[in-house]
Amino acid sequence: MYPGLFRCNGLNGSYRFSISARLILVIGVLLCTVPVFAGEPHAALAHASTAKAPTLPRVVSINLCADQLLLALADDRQIAALTNLSHQKAASWFYREARRYPFTRGKAGEVIVLKPDLVLAGQYSSRYTLSALKSAGLRVEKLPIANSVEAMLKNIEQTAQWLGQPDRGAEMVTALNKRLAAIKAPLAAPLRAAVYDPNGYTVGDQSLRGDVLRRSGWHNVANDAGISSFGVLSLETLLRLQPDVLVESAYSAGTYSRAQQLNQHPALTQSKLAPEIISVPSSQTICGGPWTVDLIEHLSAERIKLQRGKS
Repeated sequence: MYPGLFRCNGLNGSYRFSISARLILVIGVLLCTVPVFAGEPHAALAHASTAKAPTLPRVVSINLCADQLLLALADDRQIAALTNLSHQKAASWFYREARRYPFTRGKAGEVIVLKPDLVLAGQYSSRYTLSALKSAGLRVEKLPIANSVEAMLKNIEQTAQWLGQPDRGAEMVTALNKRLAAIKAPLAAPLRAAVYDPNGYTVGDQSLRGDVLRRSGWHNVANDAGISSFGVLSLETLLRLQPDVLVESAYSAGTYSRAQQLNQHPALTQSKLAPEIISVPSSQTICGGPWTVDLIEHLSAERIKLQRGKS
């Protein structure tokens, strides 16, 4: 290179500049240190430009209990449609939230036109509907019935996996388990209780509400009557078993029917038994979910209050 001449190699050959020697350093910085990328970009830059966030499935639910877990766990944009029951106060714990979304009546044609990535069904969803959905190429998952609190927690984790939200499900289950562990067991002999819905419908320990009674510190008298899962307690049997409390969860609370008035029968109200009545919303007992732990805490608090009153 000649004095006073600066040469820089570029993409299209060599360039010569006749300049003062004192400007050589400045020109070198401006022209020769400009980065030139040839061939494949740097691996980190390539990853940043091509990496995509995981695609979360768009979901249609055709089961009321799946509706509730979908609302508890999914992002808004994942919910394509829920069931019509999800919009009803008596049926749906999240009915206010559910009314923000479209609903179907669970017919295959209604679901197929929505083109969801995933359909959440129930254990007793119509097999003809499920067959039609699968024939249309849709992915279908069935939510098991939760007959215990443990099963309810597993359903939360499983639904979260289907939705692509495993961390959200795990965090929810961890928080619920902490609350369950904090519920105090009765210090004395447990007070006696019976689930007593219209027509004397009741449950034993092998049911979600039976497990709820047990975990909240009550003795379930349905077990004494030989009812392990679901059954009916006649008025005569109820008088013989003498529960301290009846836990009712009428679907149409506040309306008159002979079935719903059974807990007000004179044989109960005018006898020495006269059990306390604890009313809980039907939407809190139809399906299992985080609200089930709310119910356990509520029934535990009612037990403690009644025990204090008897002491």
